[in-house]
Amino acid sequence: MILRAAGWTVGGMAAGYVLRIASNLIMTRILVPEMFGIMAVSTVILIIVNLLSDVGLRQSIIQSPKGDLPVFLNTAWTLQVIRGVVIWLACLLVALALYAANNRGMIPADLVYATPELPLVLAASSFSSVITGLQSTKAISRDRHLDLRQITYIELISQAVGLAITITLGLMTRSIWSFVIGSLASCVVSTALSHFWLSGAPNRLLIDRESARELIQFGRWILISSLFSVLAQNGDRVLLGAWISPVLLGIYVLAYNLISMIEGAGGRLFWSVSTPAFSHVVRDDPSRLKDVYFKFRLPMDLAFVVSAGLLYGAGQSIIDIMYDSRYAQAGAIVQVLSFSLLISRFTVAYTVYIALGVPRNLTVLNICKAISMFVVTPLAQLFFGFEGTLWAIALHGLPTIPIIFFMNRQFGLNDFIYEAKVLLIWPVGLALGMGFAYAANSLLSLS
Repeated sequence: MILRAAGWTVGGMAAGYVLRIASNLIMTRILVPEMFGIMAVSTVILIIVNLLSDVGLRQSIIQSPKGDLPVFLNTAWTLQVIRGVVIWLACLLVALALYAANNRGMIPADLVYATPELPLVLAASSFSSVITGLQSTKAISRDRHLDLRQITYIELISQAVGLAITITLGLMTRSIWSFVIGSLASCVVSTALSHFWLSGAPNRLLIDRESARELIQFGRWILISSLFSVLAQNGDRVLLGAWISPVLLGIYVLAYNLISMIEGAGGRLFWSVSTPAFSHVVRDDPSRLKDVYFKFRLPMDLAFVVSAGLLYGAGQSIIDIMYDSRYAQAGAIVQVLSFSLLISRFTVAYTVYIALGVPRNLTVLNICKAISMFVVTPLAQLFFGFEGTLWAIALHGLPTIPIIFFMNRQFGLNDFIYEAKVLLIWPVGLALGMGFAYAANSLLSLS
């Protein structure tokens, strides 16, 4: 069951990333770099508000023994609908504040936050939270039981529709609004399919006190964790938006997206598959937890460590091949950010903590990352400029590693010989990257 679920997840991610890369290559040639910077800030604000209201409804349904009961699912869905509306209203307030600040000249004109399109883009794109808030819990139930075939189809279909609309409107209008409308269309398709394609009882508005109490009690640690997680994960673009121009931010986002595709692939696979898998192990046979934990970690560690070396060796060549000269500066950024992959591979431990019912561990780790991001990064910017800032962003999660080892000791999940052996794979990735770069440069010089 786990292998089948992983297969669907990997296949869906591979197809999804092909779509995203193709769209990215097209859109970078249609739109100017600053539009990517504006859209990045809008997206980050939406993500921040979204995660600040995250009460872990999905994790609660997957982890709870009551996760299949209609009364529990309907209560979770009702809370999800309410949360979606609240997120949109909060984003509207942020958009209004940005508009007022710009009108009063409170924001320097050369920063992303001063662009006149940003408030309107944020107000419109944040309506996606209302749409996704209506998504059926039948999708979460499929995750709970590792039945990911239809979920994968829904994600691919909605993504393909959104990208098709984005590219079509981009070609027609050359406007940032092609991103906004395409994103909203994708959300509509995904939500509609979750209700009408997936089998199961339809959701209805219901608040059961006992169910709501359990959801909120479990979710309070997720909420606190998400508060700091959102700051750690998105603080780079929040801070850079106040320090650099829209053009440079757009170039940074392009490089960041290449790294986040790898991190997202690992995160999507292991959060969607490992969370229910670890939950089953914890409930049925806890003695197998360490063995299952390292079986999940090994492929992720190998992929992340090799990718880190490869991107460091070939980052500039990859950017030169994929994009035009306007984005050349992204190559050096990719090389620095590649080191973040050596740290993010440890996030498999987060799913174990959810399965073990100790979400407070996530809170501690995310507090640590947030402090690192918002203390070390500004200091790096002050003393070492943009390059120092990049290194601080790439390594901001480093202080969490000893904390993870300390937490894992309680559950017998440490193996330091394994950790040392895995890092020896990095030079292999570096050699592959340097070989790719040499071949690419030779071909480019011949042409």
